[in-house]
Amino acid sequence: METFVKLIEAIAWPTTVIWLGYLFRSELRQLLGRLESLKYKDAEAKFNQQLREAEKSAPPASRKLAVSWEKASARGVVTQYEQFRRIAEVSPRAAILEAWLDVEAAVYAAAERAKLEVRGQTNVHSLARNLISLGKVPEDVMPFFEQLRRLRNNAAHLPDFVLDEGEANKYLELSLGLANTFREYAVGNDA
Repeated sequence: METFVKLIEAIAWPTTVIWLGYLFRSELRQLLGRLESLKYKDAEAKFNQQLREAEKSAPPASRKLAVSWEKASARGVVTQYEQFRRIAEVSPRAAILEAWLDVEAAVYAAAERAKLEVRGQTNVHSLARNLISLGKVPEDVMPFFEQLRRLRNNAAHLPDFVLDEGEANKYLELSLGLANTFREYAVGNDA
């Protein structure tokens, strides 16, 4: 009987903590979503602060597009921005990864138009640099590109990284503006 009581005592606290965590999971998720800084091993992510810095450095062309995206949907058609926002409601991290894939697709499209060697080229960063050095995309895009890439890497590679839907939506606006800067050249009439 004494062994049974000791077993119950040993299990009581962990079970209570797990049960309380389950009961208050939505509140815990909101609390974790408010974290601006997270340290994991040697990497430290300050997503919110870095996001504000990226927003400040955004080229003027990418800033003016968010309002038009809100009005862009037609009956029965969901814009890419709306799709990303829907993903952000469920998983902000997944929305950021999807938005970055859109940036990469835009860079590849612009590189193909500039007749850069894209086949076998997996480094979108060097393609973006080449487009800028050729004068196809404005120079002020590169620091912005690098900031958004770092933010995407934080979201992708830090396992305990948590951000909220609002931060994800801001990243979506910025990354779609960046992608549209490359798309503008990719579909433009001038060579």
